Amino acid sequence: LDIGYFHADPHPGNLYVTHDGTLCLLDFGLCAEVDEAARRAMTKAIVHLLTGDFDSLVSEDAKELGFLPHDMDTSDLKPILTKILTQGLLEGGSNLHTRKRNLMEISEELNDVFFKYPFSVPPFFALVTRGLGLLEGIALSGDPNFDIFRASLPYATQRAATIMGRHRWAQLGRKLTATSESST
Repeated sequence: LDIGYFHADPHPGNLYVTHDGTLCLLDFGLCAEVDEAARRAMTKAIVHLLTGDFDSLVSEDAKELGFLPHDMDTSDLKPILTKILTQGLLEGGSNLHTRKRNLMEISEELNDVFFKYPFSVPPFFALVTRGLGLLEGIALSGDPNFDIFRASLPYATQRAATIMGRHRWAQLGRKLTATSESST
């Protein structure tokens, strides 16, 4: 999100730790670029996801990122995705195993929605998802209780404050705190 380039294949064979503890990435055969507009939209989407603002996630972020056509009326889609995302992400709270089970349970519902509505996955996003999935798998092998959402929150917070401004982020941060406290 900072520089617009990322390594999309960070499996253990492409990671090396030097003697002084520096992490080095190897084999840059699968890398991608994300333009500034998409990076800003991804930051806003992360904030909206973490704060449970699924209306903005669907009506604004999904369009800005290219998941939905810009001219699409999302009024029918918002309540459907709000229900699915609430069940899959928020109802598990901070319990990783409950959240993963919830995500598995909603995967069929998500597939139905993706086929019913004109969703499209931007090429860079498929690679971002691949890279994050690989990194999460590595982290889970070392710590079975690893929570990618919790681990990314400090960075997401700093990034959102930079992009959105400290005042706007402070407002959203209060909403995020209330959301996380009500889900535990």
